[in-house]
Amino acid sequence: MTSGHDHHDDSGAEAVPVAPARKMRRIKLSDQVAEELRRWIARDHLGPKDRLPPEKVLMQHFGCSKGTIREALKALEVEGLLVMQSGANGGPEIQATTTETVIQQMRQYFHFQQLDFKDVYELRKKLEVMLAENVTGRLSEDQFRRLQANVESCSQAIRDDDRETGRVVEVQFHDILAEACDNPILDLMCRFLNVMVRDLVLRRTDSLREHSAFGQQNIDAHIELLDAFRREDRSAARAAMASHMHCAECSMKDLDATFHLDLLSRQ
Repeated sequence: MTSGHDHHDDSGAEAVPVAPARKMRRIKLSDQVAEELRRWIARDHLGPKDRLPPEKVLMQHFGCSKGTIREALKALEVEGLLVMQSGANGGPEIQATTTETVIQQMRQYFHFQQLDFKDVYELRKKLEVMLAENVTGRLSEDQFRRLQANVESCSQAIRDDDRETGRVVEVQFHDILAEACDNPILDLMCRFLNVMVRDLVLRRTDSLREHSAFGQQNIDAHIELLDAFRREDRSAARAAMASHMHCAECSMKDLDATFHLDLLSRQ
């Protein structure tokens, strides 16, 4: 007699035991529709200002209720992939996802992670050097004008002892550089790291005891970078940015330590 756990096929060979069934996650119908719409947009090479069919046509195509279709369209709208136009000729219109939308989504994700300056500068000190090399010879006169104005704004912030403005404007210098980058991945990553730096610094604004020295270091580095960019000296721009990121990382570590000491002293 065999036990209840032994299984044999008709040939008499012992069959492989069947593992206990796992509970399968049920995918919402609206999520399935949203995924099919993404594929539709990609397959038909739809671009900004192109339209998807109206709700009634989508309901017939997918065999879904109006509520399901609207939920799927709303998900794509939240992602920034389309916008719902109103009016008689309205409907779901494709739009290009903006850099700002992507960065905001990434920012929300990292809001729930334990980040510090070390994590950010581990990447930033490499990517900003790559950015400096990339934009050498690509900066327009308008960008040079804005970079120079940025340096002057930073100097004014130091004179006014305006810590918050100084920190924000300093990072904007690097945003302007990213505009001239012809590598969209590098552009996005540098802009995102700039946002992270801005967020981390502003949390610690009240603790920046060495604000003036730190701010002047940044200004001097930006002036050196501007000179290298003006001369279209790629090697000098790379060296200046590498030095700038090294000094910035060291300053951030010192300020971060001060921040933690301040927290301890308040307990």
